[in-house]
Amino acid sequence: MSVQTGNTKLGTFFRHRAHLFVGAAFAMALATLFAFAVPILVQVFLDSVFGNQPPAPFWWVQRTVAALGGLAELKARPVRLAVVMLSSAVVNGVFAAVAARWMALGAERATSDTRDALYAHLHRVSAAYHGRVTSGDLIQRCTSDVDTVRRFFAIQVIEVGRALAMIAVAIPIMVRLSPRLTVVAVAILPWAFWYTYAFFRRMQSAFLASDESEGRLSACVQEHLAGVRVVRAFGRVPHEVERFDAANREYTSVSVRMIDLLARYWGVSSLMVLLQLAAVVIVGATLAIDGGLTVGALLVFITAELMLLWPVRQMGMILADMGKARVAAERINAVLRQPVEDADPTLRGPGLTRPRIDGAVEFCDVSFAYGDIATLRGVSFRVAAGETIGILGPTGAGKSTLMALLARLYDPNEGRILIDGHDITTIDRRWMRRHVGFVLQEPFLYAKTIQENIALATSHAPDSTVHSVARQAAIHDVILGFHQGYRTPVGERGVTLSGGQKQRVAIARALLTAAPILVFDDSLSAVDNRTDAHIRTALLQHRATTFLISHRATTLARTDRLLVLRDGGVVEYGSPAALIAADGEFARVRRLQEGASNDNV
Repeated sequence: MSVQTGNTKLGTFFRHRAHLFVGAAFAMALATLFAFAVPILVQVFLDSVFGNQPPAPFWWVQRTVAALGGLAELKARPVRLAVVMLSSAVVNGVFAAVAARWMALGAERATSDTRDALYAHLHRVSAAYHGRVTSGDLIQRCTSDVDTVRRFFAIQVIEVGRALAMIAVAIPIMVRLSPRLTVVAVAILPWAFWYTYAFFRRMQSAFLASDESEGRLSACVQEHLAGVRVVRAFGRVPHEVERFDAANREYTSVSVRMIDLLARYWGVSSLMVLLQLAAVVIVGATLAIDGGLTVGALLVFITAELMLLWPVRQMGMILADMGKARVAAERINAVLRQPVEDADPTLRGPGLTRPRIDGAVEFCDVSFAYGDIATLRGVSFRVAAGETIGILGPTGAGKSTLMALLARLYDPNEGRILIDGHDITTIDRRWMRRHVGFVLQEPFLYAKTIQENIALATSHAPDSTVHSVARQAAIHDVILGFHQGYRTPVGERGVTLSGGQKQRVAIARALLTAAPILVFDDSLSAVDNRTDAHIRTALLQHRATTFLISHRATTLARTDRLLVLRDGGVVEYGSPAALIAADGEFARVRRLQEGASNDNV
């Protein structure tokens, strides 16, 4: 199958919002500077305004004191320095708020773009990919995993910036105040960073196990809700409850493991922080007693140490969330990297063909396999535009696969399919599918009104046209019998309608497209013989090339030609009358069904 590699990655969407993240980082750096200004101004109060020590040895402190009139003026009017301290605290809060807002805004917009890209991409990947993955896992990646990345960028990235800014500002201040005490204050940092990194490595594997387990849990719930009627009909509720309980226990187990790792980290890191702080207080108090450090300087030093140790300790949580975000991002990228359906590279742009499609179809020695399982072998037949072709065969004969190839859900491994003389692989997929109307045995209806489900492909169709195709599908009178008529909600997957009603709504939807090729994949199985005949008569008015897959001989007997498949190959092809005269497979099935019908009379 010709594909185009998906090169989009999650990082692309965040790079598009880089201006917000850079602005947030700049605002956070300014907020950090003003956060340290407050304790240093407190030192000026204690040591210089109320004491006899010179102002703190920082150039901006000297200029601030001079701008306020000098120490003599501040001793007489200390409220001036208090106003500066209050202003510094307010500015710190403003810049911190701006940083948080810009970071959250950038994260929200980037993840919104990510969700849109994921949803669009999942509509472009091959049908084979959707056959390999569970919808529960895809839902997990599009919701929970995206939100994990959003939370990391909105909350923890700004904490990384705060931590780096704190370290960059705190250590120079501490060195300026007391180089000896600074050595004591940073002694724990290498051990703290090593322990944090080890914790990060363990948490990353735990988060991967948690995400995969949560995906299986989501898939279990989604499958049960989708098949809830089948589960109840077969009395399998206890089995499904046990199945969910097993998935839930697995998820709980990996979650408890993460909780244990977090508890161990917080316990050890808290002990490290308290020991380090105790060492700073003891050594600092000794220096203050000996006159090597003022009381105000010791207060600033302890404040700086707290500001330094908190982000170092918090770094464990930051790295833990980074590990989880990294796992989530990789799961998202795994979807975005999936190849998308497209025409051959040589046919892109001006070479991409969108020919007029009238409905002539020819299969030329077509073979196809799902992986290692051969489904079709050397299938060849020709259909003129406007003909009605019946397809008969036992389960697994390749009937549905034949029609999936016609819609280019897959491309043949060998052979060619021609549409009005054009090789189907040279026709744009979307253009091809726009000209093929499909009705499946188990049609999918959205949780919308009947009107919206019929007009799904052509949302601007007038009511009169919708009503006309509903009459042809023998569902119009049934719809009018509902309390809300065409505005009746059908519930999730059309749960409020019977099987036959859902099939007829889907038939009306296909007829509304006016496609030149119509495929009915056993989609008349849930209607009675009278309704079946009415719908087949209505189909003749469309003059479309119609493929009828059915196990009902009476339905197939009125087709122009009949294709009989067995084990992936064609065993009979011709008019129903000719096949009956040949006394082959179709004749045998017809006799069996007629005999069963007579027995039931």
